[in-house]
Amino acid sequence: MKLLLIPLIALGLIGCAKKSPNLIKEKIVVLQVPESYYNCPTVKSFPNPDKLTDIQVARLIVTLYQNNQTCKNSLEGIKKFIQEAEQITSK
Repeated sequence: MKLLLIPLIALGLIGCAKKSPNLIKEKIVVLQVPESYYNCPTVKSFPNPDKLTDIQVARLIVTLYQNNQTCKNSLEGIKKFIQEAEQITSK
């Protein structure tokens, strides 16, 4: 009976042995958008609206429109850059 008990104890101890852990290697990627993509010009100071001529108002509107387009293009460039970077890093 003792001879039968020793192998059973050994098998029990083998079953309780620690398994080697599964190591998962994580990759952290930090995206940095180039500084040149951040291009949103602004009008630093607005002229006195009471003294503006029609031509000056028109020029101001054109300037604001152009600034808006430039900023819109910059933000679209940033969005495209991030999408491309995500595709590269997900491979």
